[in-house]
Amino acid sequence: MMTEPQNIINLYDTGKIVIVGARDCYLFDVNGKQFADFEAGVWCVVLGHCHETIATVPGQQSRDIFHPGNRFISEPQQKLSSELLNLLGMQEGKCVLLSSGSEAVNLSITIAREITGRQKILTLENSYLAACGYGSNIPSNTDIISIATDDRRALKEIDFHSLAAFVFEPGTSSGLVHFPSKEFISSLAEKAREMRCPVIIDEVITGFGRTGSWFGYEHYDLKPDMVACGQGMGNGYPISAVAVSAEIAGKVEAAGFNYARSHQNDPPGCAVALKVMDIIFEEDLIRKGRESGKLFRELLDVLAEKFTEIIEVRSRGLMLAVEFLPDFDTGRLWNQLLDNGFVTGRKDNMLRFMPPLTIRESDIIRLVKCMEELMRSA
Repeated sequence: MMTEPQNIINLYDTGKIVIVGARDCYLFDVNGKQFADFEAGVWCVVLGHCHETIATVPGQQSRDIFHPGNRFISEPQQKLSSELLNLLGMQEGKCVLLSSGSEAVNLSITIAREITGRQKILTLENSYLAACGYGSNIPSNTDIISIATDDRRALKEIDFHSLAAFVFEPGTSSGLVHFPSKEFISSLAEKAREMRCPVIIDEVITGFGRTGSWFGYEHYDLKPDMVACGQGMGNGYPISAVAVSAEIAGKVEAAGFNYARSHQNDPPGCAVALKVMDIIFEEDLIRKGRESGKLFRELLDVLAEKFTEIIEVRSRGLMLAVEFLPDFDTGRLWNQLLDNGFVTGRKDNMLRFMPPLTIRESDIIRLVKCMEELMRSA
């Protein structure tokens, strides 16, 4: 069933399909049609939709304490901070738990500006930092300096003395899915540190198994000063985090920096994130996601050999993209895949795939087979 959305401000192209149910990697519309979700919602449901265990956690937590306010400490908050810092290798650091990835990135940048007294932010071209605040990628935000991936010439021209932070997204999520070289990022981070410019890792999309490791920065020789987490952290529940090193935490607290949100360190989100981490460990989903990503990449490479319309396949774990020739009708293929029951991502002449870590190999095979059939009949 297709319908015109009513009473909804049209800020984003939501489409007209009414979804009434979801389970694991599948969505179901009002007519019972099934869609295999290769976008994991908005890249959030790393465990799949409506995970039975995760669904019970907020209710269980609400029986104890749901919203204590930001002047109190809760047990879930303490436990999540400790376990997340341990996972990040920042055991002596500190955390704050928020609701969205944009909040987390923006707070990281705010902290960097506070402790450095500088304004400019360096990032890589096509990185998506935040929907709001200092990290928003809008023309009026003149404090963001973007350089092309692996552009060493641009690196030499940067005035690091003016930078409050280098914000690195280890796999651009804005539809393009690019992965810069380890050598380039190492050089950039080293130069930043020489100038006392904090290195912030934006793991909002790449964290929690998306790239075949717990965090995307593990593919690089990096020791972050701050890490922003989100999306998969709550498997669809609004929870995000900013983790900072002990050195950064000391500077922030010495400066008397204050920051408060209505929903900060909320116990339900903390409890959900703890359970998400437990399930990823218990079900060995990092390894499974890595193996599924390997199969996916192999099948897409075979597809690329058959069709000259495909320029390149890019991937790391279950974060993949297929780039087509500029004159190829990617929009038509995207819509045809949706008609055939496959939800994928699209930007310009690229299709993006970031399914749950629980995606079945049979669904990956079905998707690629459908792509081949549609491209042959075009």
